[in-house]
Amino acid sequence: LKGVDKASERSAPLVTPTADETTELAQLLSEVNKYADQMIVKFITGVEPLSKFDEYVEKLNAYGLPKVLEIKNKAFERYNNR
Repeated sequence: LKGVDKASERSAPLVTPTADETTELAQLLSEVNKYADQMIVKFITGVEPLSKFDEYVEKLNAYGLPKVLEIKNKAFERYNNR
């Protein structure tokens, strides 16, 4: 059982957003993840050149990725402050 203890030491902490944050995250991540999944495949297969990566990042930001990161960082701060 020593391995179990070491595994739990390396696992990510359970960081949970508030109910309102969870609702907002679900809405934002739906679009962000759908677009990211589509584009990752296109980049890997060469359908989209890597020269369009900056456009990809801009579109992720337009879909709300900065807000997603803000919410997740707030939840992590609450976890650290407990």
